[in-house]
Parts: sequence; structure tokens; C-alpha cells
Amino acid sequence: MNPVLLHLYPVGFRRAFGDEIAESYREATEGAGRGARLRETADIVTHALRLRLGVGSAHPGGRLFAAVAPFGLAATATYAAFNLIGSIGDWYVMRTAGTAGDMGPLVTLMNGCYLLTLMGAVVALAGRYLPGVLCAVTGAVGSSVAFLCPVWRMPPDLRWELVGFLLAPILIAALPLACPPDLRPAHRVRGMAGVLALVAWAVLLVAAVTVIDPLGIGLLLPWRFGVPMAAALLLAGRRAVAGIRTTAQLACAAAPFLVILYFSGWAQSDDILTALGALAVTAVALRLRRRSGSDTVNPA
Repeated sequence: MNPVLLHLYPVGFRRAFGDEIAESYREATEGAGRGARLRETADIVTHALRLRLGVGSAHPGGRLFAAVAPFGLAATATYAAFNLIGSIGDWYVMRTAGTAGDMGPLVTLMNGCYLLTLMGAVVALAGRYLPGVLCAVTGAVGSSVAFLCPVWRMPPDLRWELVGFLLAPILIAALPLACPPDLRPAHRVRGMAGVLALVAWAVLLVAAVTVIDPLGIGLLLPWRFGVPMAAALLLAGRRAVAGIRTTAQLACAAAPFLVILYFSGWAQSDDILTALGALAVTAVALRLRRRSGSDTVNPA
């Protein structure tokens, strides 16, 4: 084993478990191909960085990311569905009016990337975690790059503001990557047929909302955003909601939705302040509930 890999670990951990790590690596790679050795090396590098950054499963930071990851995926799915509904709805209205023409390669690329993001987030929530998250991140990067091409011709002051807007979906889509591997959600859908059925359900839901919202002029924005968000939270499941036990976890779980609300253009600053007020009230109620439960378990 390359000594450099061991030196990636913190000193105390390396002294305590260095020989064990080296022996495990030797056993895993003995007689293995190049791909297997690369995977083992990547696992060691990732594990060492998690320990260095304090985001392993034994650290509070790692447990925080594990609690927030399903909500990052749900927010990513909501964002992708919202943009798909808006884009297809607008195209339908222009087509009905005879002003649509061709969608154009950039719009087609963006819609394809939004679809990839939606499918990736749904697959990750179904339990195929890493492939789903990587698909969601790829789709988010692709849609932002496609949108950036025409934006780059805008004035510099507006250009950089919009670039910041485009980074937010990528960061939220990548947030679940910080979840420690041993704390990732278990498979909730068994078999590839079940996963494909779930993806088809998500696509059909987007199509149904698009058909129900034929105006495409923003009058039904709460419907466009609310239905995908409710469906994504339903897919995240009761277990994800039950994993929110502290005020910090609640704030971090709500943050991806607040960011998506703002950067999707659906909510303005005043709306975000209202949502933050509701979040503060919920946090106080959560703390009072925990304190009441503690007093019940440990009466004075």
C-alpha cells in the first residue's frame, strides 16, 4: 500500500488503525484488477477526508449531513420538475399561439438535463443512492451550463448575479454526497422494475401538472412548485422526517427548499422572510416537544 494514502488519515487514527487499514487494502487488492485497486484507493481517500473534515458517521457533522441528504434530494427533484413544467408549459402556449417555432438546441438540452436531474434524484431516494446522486449532479451541471451560454452575453453586473443563481442547484444536488456511506438510506424499492416504475411515475406526474396548467404564464406557480415538492417529500418518506431531531437539523433540512424557492424565481425576499418566520416557529415547537418528552422520561 502506498504510504501516502495512510498519511491522509489524522495522526491518532493512523497510529491506532494504520496496520489494519494497510492489511485490509492488501487483502482487497491482492490479485485484483486495476479497476478494483482504483476503487479501494478511492474509498480510502474518501474515508480519510471524511475523518479530516469531521463528517464521518461517528461525527456530528456526518450525522447532520445524513439527516439533511433526503431533503436535498427532494429539493433537487422539486427544482427539476418545476423547471420542466414551466418550460414545457410555455412551449405549449407558444405553440398554440403559433409563435413557438423550434425549441432550439439549448432549450432542448436544458430540458433533457432537468429530466436527468429529476430521474437521478428519484432513483437516489428509491435507494440507488450514489448512481442517482451522480446523475442528479450531472443534470444540474448540464442545465446550468446550457443556461449560462446566453446569460454570458448579458451586462457584467447581471451576469454574475445569474451565475450565482446557477450554482445553487448544483450545490444542493451535490449536498447528498456528503452523507457518510454507512448512513445512506436503505433500498426502499426492490428490483430494477420497481425503480423504473418510480421514475415513470415521476415523469407522468410532471406531465399531468403540465397538462393541468396550460396557461404557462405564472398564474399557477404554487401548483407547479407545491405538487412536485409534496410528491418528493412523500418519496423521502416518514423515516426522513423522523430523522430530524434537532433545531440545527431542521434548519439545514429546510435550507435547500428555501434556496430553491428563491433561485427558481417563485419566491421573493419577503416570501423567504415569511418562510423563515414559519421555520423559527416550527423550531421552537420542536424544541418544546423534545423538552416535554425529556421531562416525561426523566421526571424531577
